[in-house]
Amino acid sequence: MPKIVPLKFKEVCDKLKRFWYQWPLAGWKHMHMYKWTQVVPVPKHWWKDVSKWVIESIIHQIWVSKDEWINL
Repeated sequence: MPKIVPLKFKEVCDKLKRFWYQWPLAGWKHMHMYKWTQVVPVPKHWWKDVSKWVIESIIHQIWVSKDEWINL
C-alpha cells in the first residue's frame, strides 16, 4: 500500500475539488471546504505542509480510501 505524504495546502484543496468539494470558506487559520452540508477544515499555514496525520483525518472525514486519495 502506498504511503501518504505531507502536501501543500493548495495540493490538498485541489484533491478535494476533484471529489466535488467547493472552494473554501475563510476561517482563522483554516479554510473550510464544503460539499452540501459536510464541512472539512484544512489548515492553512504558509510555513509548513499539511501533515500526513491531518491528511489521514481528512480522508476519513470524506469517506474515501487511501488508494483513491493517492491515485487522484
